[in-house]
Amino acid sequence: MKLLLFLATAALAIAGPCADLTKKSFGKEVTIDSATEVAASDKLPAHCDVRGVIWPEAKFVVKLPAAWNDRFQMVGNGGTAGVISMGQVDAALRKGFAAASTDTGHDAAKEPLATFAYVTPENPNGHRKLLDFAYLSVHNTAVLAKQIIKSHYGRAQKYSYWVGCSTGGRQGMQEAQRYPEDFDGLVIGAPGMFLTGNVMRRIWVGQAQMGDAALPVEKLPLLNKLVYAKCDNSDGLADGVIDDPRRCDFQPARDLPKCKGSDNTDCFTALQIAGIAKIYGGVRNSKGQVLFPGEPVGSEAVWAENLVGPSKLVLPRAESQMKFYALDPPPGPDWSYKQFDFDKDPARLAKAAKIMNPLNHDLAPLKKRGGKIIQWSGWADQQVNPLPGITYYETVSKKMGDATTRDFYRLFMVPGMFHCSGGPGCGSVDWLAALMDWVEKGVAPNQLVGAHLEKGQPTRTRPLCPYPQVAKYRGTGSIDDAANFECRMP
Repeated sequence: MKLLLFLATAALAIAGPCADLTKKSFGKEVTIDSATEVAASDKLPAHCDVRGVIWPEAKFVVKLPAAWNDRFQMVGNGGTAGVISMGQVDAALRKGFAAASTDTGHDAAKEPLATFAYVTPENPNGHRKLLDFAYLSVHNTAVLAKQIIKSHYGRAQKYSYWVGCSTGGRQGMQEAQRYPEDFDGLVIGAPGMFLTGNVMRRIWVGQAQMGDAALPVEKLPLLNKLVYAKCDNSDGLADGVIDDPRRCDFQPARDLPKCKGSDNTDCFTALQIAGIAKIYGGVRNSKGQVLFPGEPVGSEAVWAENLVGPSKLVLPRAESQMKFYALDPPPGPDWSYKQFDFDKDPARLAKAAKIMNPLNHDLAPLKKRGGKIIQWSGWADQQVNPLPGITYYETVSKKMGDATTRDFYRLFMVPGMFHCSGGPGCGSVDWLAALMDWVEKGVAPNQLVGAHLEKGQPTRTRPLCPYPQVAKYRGTGSIDDAANFECRMP
């Protein structure tokens, strides 16, 4: 306790006055709007709250704790961003980190979905704002935050960390590939690395779910029940979790009950089965070539959030992305998702893909400087298909060698986990603690323990293994206890 008090006092003693940060220059593109000393409360520790803008419109926040742990953490965004991730910033602040976030260069309330990227006389900086959303604002904020840290504390951080999921995972992978000097360690969760492909997949599902082919959300529990009845035991253990959906041969035309007369809640019509098959089968052109992988089985319980039914977010978001930046040239506000041509239009995504998709397999610069990556995804992710992330890891491993890759980059797949959280699996994990042990102590994450929580309490634990290893039951003891499993090759 005395040591902690000493460290906190030392940090306070050398930190400059918070308000002085408004008087300092951090470059001609940076405006510091405010630097406010915030007293300790029951919610947050004492800190300096710095806010401003990087040209043209990238708002940022940097919070500097009075009792600093000598580390910097930057947190990612979700969806099409447009807001600062204040909750995650405050969570990092409570742990003693100097923490930062950006809204990625646009205001979601004023420019909803992807409208910020559309170049018009009223929005002449649309292309720059697209670059900011793609990767640039995160890099610029990381560089600026480090300058603010050094100015305030009189010394640089010892370690820098990135933590993000979904869009935040994509942002982290952009950092690892484009700016490997920015972070010593990156937690990359459910990364939408193939963003243009995932957008195309949502358009595909939207078209597949039109008219009588639309699957009523009321049938999702039945579909999910039938999938688990077929697939749960594919790993040799009936435990309510599908370990690896790729091992289950589920075929809608064969495995779903067909309605013999009228449409009922206990069966599926021929058109509904065909629509479901398109979701699992992946995006295809008229020749049957797969352009983007289909949805792995196991996430049906939450398809209403993403794939079927009257979604108020996901399909409109994908349509907006196509309208305003994904297609080249952007077709504009009058375009409809129903117009996408899976023979002609995929080629029109190439320009946006170079900006948006962090798919460069050369991670040697990050490895050379000692950087580390922990990437993770849920096998039952209903929003960001986990398969492209696996393909990326496998390609890096093949390019750099498995042993070399494992020295700095490991992938963890979480059975039964939905997008970023939730689901029947054991997805509650302290990824950052594992990363910090790896970066600062050289302790590689050979096995992590995940928990399934009910009302905040763990009801099951399982080992999470570095891909391609999987957790195997030893044959005795409770299947709810991680101690009775071990990581092995499948």
